[in-house]
Formats: sequence, C-alpha cells, structure tokens
Amino acid sequence: MNKTSRVLILGATGNIGGLTAQALAVKYPSINLRLTSSRDAGCDLLRALHPQAEVLKADWYDPGSLPAAFTDVDKVFIVSPDFYTDENIVTPNLINAIQEAGCVAQVLRLISLPPGLTADQLEPDILATRCGANLSVVAKPLFDASGLPMTYLNVASWLMFNVPWFLAAEIKQHRRLAMPQATHASRLWLSECDVAAAAARILASDAALHVGHEYLLTGTERIDFTQLAELLGEVIGEPVTLVDDDQPLRTATGEAFDLLMTYFRHETRDYLDIPVTDSFAQLTGRPPMALRDYLIANRTLFI
Repeated sequence: MNKTSRVLILGATGNIGGLTAQALAVKYPSINLRLTSSRDAGCDLLRALHPQAEVLKADWYDPGSLPAAFTDVDKVFIVSPDFYTDENIVTPNLINAIQEAGCVAQVLRLISLPPGLTADQLEPDILATRCGANLSVVAKPLFDASGLPMTYLNVASWLMFNVPWFLAAEIKQHRRLAMPQATHASRLWLSECDVAAAAARILASDAALHVGHEYLLTGTERIDFTQLAELLGEVIGEPVTLVDDDQPLRTATGEAFDLLMTYFRHETRDYLDIPVTDSFAQLTGRPPMALRDYLIANRTLFI
C-alpha cells in the first residue's frame, strides 16, 4: 500500500460509497481521502462525517466540475446510483476527466453483471430501468475501450440492505414478508458492509495487483423468500408469513415501483445461474457475512 495514496470516491453520500469511505478511514487511515457530492447538503454531510477528508462538490453531468476532483488522484472508486444514472452521458464524462488528469493509477468501478450478459441481450424497456446490470452493460464496454487502468468489483448478489428497505415495516407491524409473486427467486445475498470491505481492500492495495481484474463477488447461499421468511421468524421469535402483495413495495419505492418491477423481470431470469465464488474471501481473508447473521445484527429493525 502506498502510504501517501489519494483515493477519490465519487458520490460518497451513497450507501456503498459512504461505507467504503468509512472502511478506508477506519482501517487505512494513512490514505488521503477525497470525497465528492453533487449537492451542497451532501458536501456538508461528508465534512461532518469525515473531518479528516478533503470534500469537493462535483457533478458527473457537469464536465467543468470534474477536473478539480481528479487532480493529483491515484485511485478512483465509482458507484452509479440505480434509476437515476444515464451512463451514456456520465461514463464518457468520467473517462475524459480521468484521461485529462493523467495521474490515476487505478479506476475501481462497481458493477452488477451476470457473466457474459450484454446490452443486446436485454429488452429496451429493461435497459431503460437504469438499474443493476442495465447500468453495467452500458458503462463497462465504454470503460473497457478507454484504455484506463480498470478494476471491476462485480456484485452479482442481492444486497442485504434490501431486506430492511423493502420489508421491515410489514414485518414489524404485521409479521408479513410482503412481495409480489413476480419478484420471487432463489438469490445469492451479500452484505453491503462486505462490499465496502472488499472495495476498501482493493483501494488500499498496490494497484498493480488488481488492475485488469474483475472480481465476481457473491454470497455463498442461495435463499428465496420462503426461506427468508423462515429465517426472519427464527430471528424475531415469531412466525413471519410470506404473502403475495405489492402495496408495501409500492409504498417503499414510490415513483420507482414500475421501473423496479420491470427490472425484476430481468433480475429473476438473468441472475439465476450466477456461480458462487470465493472472491470475497480471497480479497479480505474471511468469509462473507451470512444472511442469518445479518438479520440477527439488525433484529431491532424487525421487532
């Protein structure tokens, strides 16, 4: 690890970006962190959370705001938020800014992509959701063609924070795991904190060890909603019933509901054959958190 390394995290107020910034600050305090947000309020939040970091306002839709963010940066971590990112605009802007800076030794990009999936294999309405793989199939070919020193962290699993986000209210109030039948599938699960731990480990390591690599990061267990309901019941000590009901998901996701349901049509089909990998253990030296342990750690959200 280069003790004077400067790591830029774009959009560090997001879930994975924020957790990665925290992991780097705690485990690798010698790294100089530069964090960005496109909003003044986001920058204020980052300054409060990370007083030792450099915080800048930068908007990847505004090329003029990017040069200052990339000046004297050794490594960059890019996470695109679902539903809101137009990779056809954002990715070329980022590529141009990184190339013009001329100092970046590694670009770490978070993707979510079943191996071999390409944009021409997806229906136009699915691509239009700008969610999950539908961001990655646009961005990754552009980065691949750029000649930049790329590393990909391919998280082809359900992030565990979806459980409290989508499901906690109904479980807490009615002991129901309520999701529409069309969303049901057997999935691999991964903790968001484990994703951040893997990203931090890569960013804190010698870039030469990881440039040119794609790490397919998965959980180790395939668990469907029936099994999840059983696990939740065991954790909270009361039965949890799986029901076919879309209203709680509508409430949780608001205007994004229809896009999300279109995305589920792809996700429940194209992620079924994701192979289990040991990439996380190779990167961090430990196994990923099991879903049961995650539910136990967050039990208070469901009772």
